[in-house]
Amino acid sequence: MVTLDDIVRILRKSPAPLTVSEVASEAGSDIRSCDALLWDNPEHFVWQPGHKWTVSRTRTHARRSDPPLTPDARSPDTSGAAHSQLRAVTLSTGLTIAVDRRPLDSDAVFSVRSTGNRIALTLNSAHEIFTELPMPFAGAPEESSYKQLCEVLLSAWALYEDGIPEGPARRWAQDARSFWGRRVVEMLRESSDD
Repeated sequence: MVTLDDIVRILRKSPAPLTVSEVASEAGSDIRSCDALLWDNPEHFVWQPGHKWTVSRTRTHARRSDPPLTPDARSPDTSGAAHSQLRAVTLSTGLTIAVDRRPLDSDAVFSVRSTGNRIALTLNSAHEIFTELPMPFAGAPEESSYKQLCEVLLSAWALYEDGIPEGPARRWAQDARSFWGRRVVEMLRESSDD
């Protein structure tokens, strides 16, 4: 049976991050055991783009300043509410999720941008959903409104996935949904540690 030390050793000797199946192959173990060890030990392992894993490094918690905001050339009537930082959450792995809101030139409810160990989650303040429901992460949570917001978001995902024809794109959406489920577990564990 594969151990935590086995996976650490395999990832340290690899010149590049590895997928779960590559780790399992190197360890001579099954994928499920390796996957469980990787996900259950965020203090030892870091998930990388491309569904790959590497060994976690000790991170400094130096405070970085955001780049200066460029003035909006649009009139206030078309630019909507100004940029507003709502909340930042730093996970035990050193990864920071910074949540802000501003109008986006998109139909998306939110955008995600990653830079190093910082993920910028920007809520689209111009989106129709926020005229009907409260802005997440802003103010005190109201149980019924947040329940309704979650139901709307989950329903929207279901409609999106249902509209994708069978094939690779559909499998990607199913994998993404599964990955989100794993991230939910990670976030629940983080918030229970507070």
